[in-house]
Amino acid sequence: MSEEKNTDRSERRKRRKKKKQLPFGCSSHTAAAAAIFLVVCAVVLVVVKWNVLSPDSIERSASFSDSEKNNASVDITGSGVFERNFHNVDSGLVYISDTSVVKLSHDCERIMSEKHSYTDPMIKSSKIYSIAFGEGSGSFCIIHGDKKVYEGSQGSAITDCDINDEGTYCVLSDKTGYLSCLSVYSKNNEFVYSYSFSDFYAVSVSVSSDSRTIAVGTMNSSDGRLVSKVYLLDVTKSEPIKTFTYEDQLIYEVRFVTDENVAVVTDTLTTVLKRDGSKEIPYIYSSQILTAYDTCFDGNIVLSLSKSDDGRNCSIVTLNSDGAEVGLFSTDLKVISIDAAPDRAAVLSYGKLGIYNAYGDKFGEWDVGTDSRSVLLPENKTAYILGVSGITKVSLKY
Repeated sequence: MSEEKNTDRSERRKRRKKKKQLPFGCSSHTAAAAAIFLVVCAVVLVVVKWNVLSPDSIERSASFSDSEKNNASVDITGSGVFERNFHNVDSGLVYISDTSVVKLSHDCERIMSEKHSYTDPMIKSSKIYSIAFGEGSGSFCIIHGDKKVYEGSQGSAITDCDINDEGTYCVLSDKTGYLSCLSVYSKNNEFVYSYSFSDFYAVSVSVSSDSRTIAVGTMNSSDGRLVSKVYLLDVTKSEPIKTFTYEDQLIYEVRFVTDENVAVVTDTLTTVLKRDGSKEIPYIYSSQILTAYDTCFDGNIVLSLSKSDDGRNCSIVTLNSDGAEVGLFSTDLKVISIDAAPDRAAVLSYGKLGIYNAYGDKFGEWDVGTDSRSVLLPENKTAYILGVSGITKVSLKY
């Protein structure tokens, strides 16, 4: 509109006559009438623009932008993301797909995307760092902030990794002459410690926040039966602090849930171990089927257990970080994903997201799409939903 005004003004200057002063300096009545018409049109345009640019309008526009941010979404880079390859870290969200490692802001804006060639990609995260790797390949990388800060190769197949907020990281891999090997490195990628497993395959690892104790879950068969063993290792000692054996149990994960406690999640029980090996607190599922679980550092362990083979009618069990049951309630849901927060849990069930406290009180329920697969609850008022092809931020009002 400003360019049109400048053109009209220039034309009027050319036609201006000093001898005959018609309105707006025009040289004829016809020109004057045309000029008046143009001015009326300009006034109308200004009024329309004022409706758009006025303080009230700008405030409405800002409010709309905030609303968009509160329900932002972004497409996944790649063709798919495994449910447990989607994490919250202090600086945003991180995931690994079949093609890329991607970092998002908390408004679902893509701030980092790195191509990878990992086989069976996985990612593990602390609050600050993430370590991405390929199961079955020997490569890994470390992400901090909005960039990849290190890329390494173990030289043999990797089965699991972990990293803490100090930047200390662990790698479980194959080793010639052994079934598995644990390697521990400092933030500066300097070798710290190793332990070789001759009788068991190492499948899950977790490092304590002070980088001194490592928990490793292992498995093998004996006389046709599955045997699992958890090793508690001190990086200053050559022999384990203690080992715990579980027969006919499949280990899903070992994870430090406090500086002193390690959660061990299996298909038949979840147990909490003291890091010095002095105590073991088991919670047995009693023939129920574990459909989903999550652990929250300095918070709770939340389990979804179903009595039926189809996974429906789940009970939600909350254990504190010492392994004691603090909440149990029944639902009619088929729970596919849980995210544990210190005082509540997000429960995802085929398009429905429910937020509960440990005692079963529901704070609210939201429709999140039938393609939803995993949920993150980084704070009480915000959840993130991983779908088949995208990630959505959900503003929770309750």
